[in-house]
Amino acid sequence: MPFRTRLGASVLLGLVLWFFPEVWRLAAPALSPFVAICSRVARHSLAADLVLAMPMLVTAILYRRFWCRHLCPVGLLSESCGKLRGPLAPASGTAARAGSSWPPARFFALTTLGGAVAGYPLLLWMDPLALFGGFFSVARIARADLSALSAVGLPLVMLISIVFPGKWCARLCPLGGAQDLLALTARPRDSGRPRLRLGSISHPRRALLAAGAGTIFAAVAARPWASRRREIRPPGAVDEAAFKGGCIRCGSCVRACPTGIIQPAVEQRDVTGFLAPRLRFSGPDYCLQDCNLCGRVCPTGVIRLLPLAEKNRHVIGIVSINLSECYLTLERECGICVARCPRAAIVDTFVRETYQTTVKVVREKCNGCGACVGICPPGVIRIEAAERA
Repeated sequence: MPFRTRLGASVLLGLVLWFFPEVWRLAAPALSPFVAICSRVARHSLAADLVLAMPMLVTAILYRRFWCRHLCPVGLLSESCGKLRGPLAPASGTAARAGSSWPPARFFALTTLGGAVAGYPLLLWMDPLALFGGFFSVARIARADLSALSAVGLPLVMLISIVFPGKWCARLCPLGGAQDLLALTARPRDSGRPRLRLGSISHPRRALLAAGAGTIFAAVAARPWASRRREIRPPGAVDEAAFKGGCIRCGSCVRACPTGIIQPAVEQRDVTGFLAPRLRFSGPDYCLQDCNLCGRVCPTGVIRLLPLAEKNRHVIGIVSINLSECYLTLERECGICVARCPRAAIVDTFVRETYQTTVKVVREKCNGCGACVGICPPGVIRIEAAERA
């Protein structure tokens, strides 16, 4: 396909990603069979948006690497970077054919699918659309720190393509590997054109070993490790292990959040949750009652799309107040948290034993929105992560 056509398709996808994040929620799984299949298998869900992925699934079966050759923006950038060192070898659209050569991309795809069976798709974040989306998230990150690493995936692919022209697309990209595997299920007609009929996949033993290794690793190591440390996640987030495994780090929720409280995690002690979005409250910013944008833009469904009424009932976190350092306990004038709480979940209370007015949290009303955290003058209000279903 002409370069101008590919460039136009890439620019169009970038504009959709930036200006129409709710369309991106459906476009990402529709365009990437790797994301569509692995994310739905991991969540044990056949969501309606999976139907949108069917055209690309069928196309990938009938026309090997159609997405790579004609539409992929990362592939276009990779090829352009590779040309800085001369002719590509091999071209991104001509991945290693079925036979003796099994590029790592196929193992990445199968291992991730195997992990998805156990609820933890290991390498889903390597999808090129995820890397493409993550690059845009840096413009929404307010702090100049390690959070900017969420945008490093695409430049890293470009660097690989400069040093090793053609290797990312042909040998490493898991979406390319997934398309190769899908294409292997089509038997050629006598005329040489494929027909949509399931056939035998070459190297079935390798395929089973790769998928089995992913399933075992996810069940035995990845999921238990991912469940150890819990973060305050956006409302509607699935359980911690499934969230860390199923999030592709595309940055859609970071860009969509109107108050900027969704930030990528960069703590080194939690490798499984690296760059996964979590909530950080500062100043007057909190989770608004009339907003559910994070669920409306998540392409993998690890942040569920909740109606506003249900979203406001969803417990984001558990609030605690260190009353020993509260200004009211120290007989200083305050009470800003009482006035600030949008759900009237923090109330004044009088303690007869000490004849002091203090505050308490009404648990039945509080959903952990964070409105009280950043504005507390002594900083004695904390939110801890809540269990998620």
